[in-house]
Amino acid sequence: MSGSSSGQGDAGYVSSKIPQVSVGGTGAGGGYTVDPDGAPRLLKALREAREKLVELSDIDEHFRHVPKPDGDPYSIAAVEAIERRLGSEPGGYVWANKAAIAQLDALIVKLEASLKIYRDVEERNRRKFGRGV
Repeated sequence: MSGSSSGQGDAGYVSSKIPQVSVGGTGAGGGYTVDPDGAPRLLKALREAREKLVELSDIDEHFRHVPKPDGDPYSIAAVEAIERRLGSEPGGYVWANKAAIAQLDALIVKLEASLKIYRDVEERNRRKFGRGV
């Protein structure tokens, strides 16, 4: 990610001097800049996070068949509340998990595309201006 000097002497770094790959929008909508050398590690971490979410995506299956207690309205209400919290309705775990996977997928695609553009431009510059660039 990018950053700037902390104002404590010359110990910090200036992000404009570090090669960066931009992902997402600019301005108030936000976005990210990533060191091109660090992008593969970030992509790997994003894919691992996605896989963990996929592994957990069916957690509600384990609780879907929990029998509701007979005659105790508080226990029945508790089981129903747990089912809703784990379910696919807005606010439920499955719903949030699917949204997180979709966001990770979109971020991975954007980062791969931005990295490809960056590398293509670098390669064109090397061919055009020689190895010194």
